Parts: sequence; structure tokens; C-alpha cells
Amino acid sequence: MTVPVQATLDQVIEALHARVPALLEQHRVPGVGVSLRIGGETAALGFGVTNLEHPLPVTGDTIFQVGSISKTFVGLIAAQLEAEGLLDIDAPVAPLLADRGALDPRITMRHLLTHGSGIDAQYMIGRAHELLADHADDSIQASIQHYADDELMFDPGTEFSYSGPGFMVAGAVIERVTGKAWADVLRERVLEPAGMRQTFTQADQAITHRVAAPHDIADGAARLARDEGWQLGWQLPGWDVPGGGVLSTPEQLMRYADFAEAEDERVHFSTTLAPQYEPGLEVGYAWMKSLKRGLPAIGHDGLTIGYASRFMILRDAGLAYAVLSNSVKGKPLVRAVEQVILDALFGAEAPLEVAPFDPEQWGFLEGLYDCGFYGQVRLRIRDDRRAFELIALPANRQDGSFTIDPLSSPWLLPAGDGLLSVAPGDSDPDHFVPYVLDGAGKAVALRISSRIARKVA
Repeated sequence: MTVPVQATLDQVIEALHARVPALLEQHRVPGVGVSLRIGGETAALGFGVTNLEHPLPVTGDTIFQVGSISKTFVGLIAAQLEAEGLLDIDAPVAPLLADRGALDPRITMRHLLTHGSGIDAQYMIGRAHELLADHADDSIQASIQHYADDELMFDPGTEFSYSGPGFMVAGAVIERVTGKAWADVLRERVLEPAGMRQTFTQADQAITHRVAAPHDIADGAARLARDEGWQLGWQLPGWDVPGGGVLSTPEQLMRYADFAEAEDERVHFSTTLAPQYEPGLEVGYAWMKSLKRGLPAIGHDGLTIGYASRFMILRDAGLAYAVLSNSVKGKPLVRAVEQVILDALFGAEAPLEVAPFDPEQWGFLEGLYDCGFYGQVRLRIRDDRRAFELIALPANRQDGSFTIDPLSSPWLLPAGDGLLSVAPGDSDPDHFVPYVLDGAGKAVALRISSRIARKVA
């Protein structure tokens, strides 16, 4: 089925030129690269600058860290290996990695690819500088020894909680199955056949190309971000490459979209692998499946220190797009650019109806929720009793390690079965805060950025 769109590629590009410069200023993001494929036509373009201190114009060929878009490569390759009889996604992975630590023997590749393994280990992010001091081994294989013995968040396959370290294990499994380093597997199985010659896994490979530098916001203004967060310098640790360390351009991601669609016909990586634990979201072979303007979409978001991104394929509309920004606070900008694209193609979206808020009906959700490494959040009914508010209680790391503050919002309203929204009336899944009830209807958890946050008080 093909759904007609309301604009040509040139008209969407015109809309982007009319809107994006002001959006960059509004969201205090230095630059953004955008690529589109509508039907058989493709374009890649850029707005703003690569670097506030040494500015060059962003183009469609500028390299960004793509963050967790990297996970889709892991899923696609896993599906290839399964189709070739080299990988059983339902076989325990522990025997393959027995020399790296005592991983739970129940964990399978299916669990890893769908964030259903129960592996948490988000402290791998905050303690990267400590764990990798004195030139310690940062390989994918070496990562496992740090968390193999950790207690799982839940029994494998019974829940869903977004897990970057789970993709360290998935990458290590692929290395063992193929007998090759992850970077070589990626190059041979995806980058070379897709013609992605400007997509890399190491800073040394990117240095001769135009690169967007990482930025943050401080005191209301954008600033360059140097050696911050979980990164040692600009490049992510080697163990983070399968889950977030790919370096690419807007133009290259349209090549990837073409290759991925063809491969999906052959290996079916978009097949749903797990139950729908979160309303409006299904998970294929690491690819996130949702709806955009009522149409099935597959893709992934990305976030690293200095970059926020989104990559989507809407096959029924013959549409693919990528939005790559060079700010860790760039996610609202990415959403806004996506909205320009979708509005041009499908028309402005009518706001969803939001039922009046009855505090007596919703009081059962109030409480303190633990986000693990990130800290805690308190969900309470506002003093004016017109909505909920979500108050972040960030982790206080006395050792100086890096943490990401949990989500906070002054305004949340019920937005459907199992959902609260920070932007009532908006259908964007980014604005949703799902909640989890037990069999008796008691609130037991929130999902903060798709990570489980259990109710503790």
C-alpha cells in the first residue's frame, strides 16, 4: 500500500529553508543536517554551523555521531546471521561468552535486541573515565566483565527497559559468531554493500572530513562540549560503538535507508520480537516500530554527549528521513524539524482530545519512582489540582562520575490507556510517560525514556 503525500521533495526543502534557521535560534542548537527520500528522489542539506569556535556551514555530507541509531545496524546484522543459519536468536548467549563472566544463562539474543534482558549497568556510562583509566581495554568483549555478575532488573523476557549495555553483549555475540571485530563485520555486511563510504566507527577515520563538533547549553547559550560525560575525548569508548558509536552523515543515512528496506525484504529485521510492553511502541530486531501520522514507521533516535538525532522509514509513504543535530540538548530541535517535514507532506496534525483531569481518579499514580543510576522522580498532583507534575531528584554522585538527570515536567496529563503526556494533545511518543500497573491495578512503575523506574514509595 502506498499513501500519497501532499508535497514534492522541492516543496519540503523549501519549507525546511523557511523554518529551520529560526528553529536553530529558538532551540540554541548550532547546526543540523537533514536528509530526505520521497519516492525515488533524495536530498541532503544542512543548516547552521559545525562548530561555534571554528564555524563551517553544515552540509548534507557533514559527519555527526548518530548515537543509538547505531543499534539498528546490530539488529540488521543479527537478522542476516539468523537467516544464514549462523545465529539462533533464542539460544542462550552465555555459553558463547563464558570466558567473559557469568552472564545469566537465560539471556538470549532476542532479549538483548528488544531490551528485555534485564541487564541494567547504566553506570558503565557514568564511570567510563574511571573504568578506562590508565589505557584500560575498552573493547566490546572487555565490557562484559564489568556487569556479568550484576543482579538483573527483571527475569529475561518478562519486562522491557532500555539497555545500552545489552547491546555491548549483542555486539560481543556477533563478534564470537563471525570470528571478526565488530567494525569489520559492520563494514563488510552493511557499509560496503550500501555504498556508505563516509560512515565510520573511529575518530581517526573521520578526521579528514567535515565534522560537526559536540555542543551543550550553559547559562542560556550554546557552548562547545569538550571531554564531557561518558566520552573520553570526542569518540565513544569502543564498547559503546555497537550501541551508539557510529559516525555518519545525512546523505549516508539515506543510502542506509535504501539498503535497509531491501534487506528487510530478505531477512525481515522489522518483525516484532517482543510483546508490546509500552503503548504505541513495538521492537523488531533493535528497530523501534511506532506510528507517524498514523502510518507504520521504523527507525531509532540517538543521543550522545553533544548530539541528538532521529532516523525514520515510512515505507507506506515511500518516505525516509534523518535529522542530525550537534547538541546534547538538540532533541526538541530534532522533533521540530521532523514536524516541518511531516506537516509539509501530510498537513498539520489535529491535536488529540484530552479528557478533563480528575485528581481523585488519578491519585493512585502519585509516588516516588526510582530511575536507578539516574536518580529518582516524584510524581505528584499539582497544587492547583489541574494535572500531575514530575519532579526530578538527580543522583548525587560523590565520586564525580557523570549522570544524566531524569525527566522532569511541570505538567503531565493522562493521554490514553497506560500513558501520561508532557504535551497533552500531541501524539509524539517522545512526550509520553507510560505507567505500569500490576494485576490489581496498583501503580508499580513509570517508563522514563523507555527505562523502567519502579515505584518505591
